[in-house]
Amino acid sequence: MDDRHAGNFQALTNYLDDFTKMLPRLLAMREGINLYGATTFSPFSIFNPDENTLSRVVAELFDPGGSHGQGPLFLNGLLSAIGIPRLNRLDTVKVRREVLTRAKRRIDVVIETSRHVIGIENKPWAAQQKNQLADYLAELKADLHGRKPVLIFLSDQEAQTAGEVAIRVPYYNTEEGETTLHKVLSTLTAEIKANAPKAFVEDFLRYIEIKFGGEYVDTPADKPFIDAVNAEFDDLQRRKAIASILLSHEVLHIRILDEIGEYLLAEVRGKVSGDFEASCPFPDIDPKVSDCLWQKWTPYGLRRPSWPTNCHVAIEAGIDWVDGIIFGVRCPDGSELSEQYRHYASPGRKPWKVWSLPSQVEGRRFIGRGINNLRSDIGDRNSAPG
Repeated sequence: MDDRHAGNFQALTNYLDDFTKMLPRLLAMREGINLYGATTFSPFSIFNPDENTLSRVVAELFDPGGSHGQGPLFLNGLLSAIGIPRLNRLDTVKVRREVLTRAKRRIDVVIETSRHVIGIENKPWAAQQKNQLADYLAELKADLHGRKPVLIFLSDQEAQTAGEVAIRVPYYNTEEGETTLHKVLSTLTAEIKANAPKAFVEDFLRYIEIKFGGEYVDTPADKPFIDAVNAEFDDLQRRKAIASILLSHEVLHIRILDEIGEYLLAEVRGKVSGDFEASCPFPDIDPKVSDCLWQKWTPYGLRRPSWPTNCHVAIEAGIDWVDGIIFGVRCPDGSELSEQYRHYASPGRKPWKVWSLPSQVEGRRFIGRGINNLRSDIGDRNSAPG
């Protein structure tokens, strides 16, 4: 070992020794922050809301008579964002949920004012049904009494019908200048007078950032650790040592994930068929576990060349990275995809019924067991210390 490597090794050793001595104090600070601040406590993380629950949240916030006590604050914020005149406190507003239409469908939220009939269709995850938004718009127009119909599509998807009329409001993902639910609510938090609804909206914003934005959200309880590392990083002699630790952790994590994927592929080739190959339907993504699972709804799959195009036995991260891992036969139905994603449809979908897919796809059960073990293994590794 030359002098340069010896110096780096000594710097790394000194850093680890010093940081180890700081850990009890940092842990105590973290426990104190959690004890008095409960920085990670949130009803959204506990109950993990589904589509109906999110619709109830939206209806409650945009109801001027809601339990939040803030009157038309939230509704006016939405109206202003989409170019509709604001209401005053004397305006009569009626908010209903699950409004049954003449076509026997249900609009998630309908808000009636003296000048507008506003329908909100909430689609955070599910695909749109045939002519769904067009039917909703027709229903809103059926009982106007001189009012104007407004259809809001609360979703990151593009509207498949009524697109020229429906106002798309994504939860978080946005192009520059586009209205989002996150943007509407975040501009109003300073105006919320009561502590309880203010804390609730802040929790909701945090939930939106994580679920729909894929954002890393800082936890205040981690601040002592971050400050300690930053302080050490200012020391030029220790900067390389800290960078080496962080880099080795990331590289090791990626390597473990990819080795699991390679092992699974080898097992399938050896026990089912030798022509299986790793796959991902997105051409710009390498079919590797680490590359695919790093992104939501990006599958790492296994398939045979004889299978229909875009048919895979796959694992992917759904709602959350790692926590939302799902697996199964991935064979998209083109009728449920918007035009821009239609090329990801599989021609194998129509002749195969959903319930017969396991028997049609050779080796699916064996692969499913292996992928289930992979999902469990990833979860165990993710929850391990460090």
